[in-house]
Amino acid sequence: MSDGNSHFLMAIGRIDGGHAIEVADEQLREVLNAVNRTGKKGTVTVTLEVQPNGESGFAASAKITAKAPALDFGQSFFFMGRDGDLTREAPNYVQDSLLKHEDVDNGR
Repeated sequence: MSDGNSHFLMAIGRIDGGHAIEVADEQLREVLNAVNRTGKKGTVTVTLEVQPNGESGFAASAKITAKAPALDFGQSFFFMGRDGDLTREAPNYVQDSLLKHEDVDNGR
């Protein structure tokens, strides 16, 4: 049973003057907001790397990664205008063709 002292929290809290904890906290907030918006899952991963440092010492470093869920977007349809710009308006030849079909359907 733990006495309330966490070696992990102590180590990660002291890496780079506590900056790793601040970054993890910020990443967690962003992921939580995205999860709330999308209803999808996200992750925040804290990696604590420990390596020997001399005969009885250790060096620790942290890596924080986050994956926030993305929103799904619908589709929109566009045309290329005569000048090559994107437009929502159908080119005249398509409109003219549609009008001719309407005229035939209406008995004109």
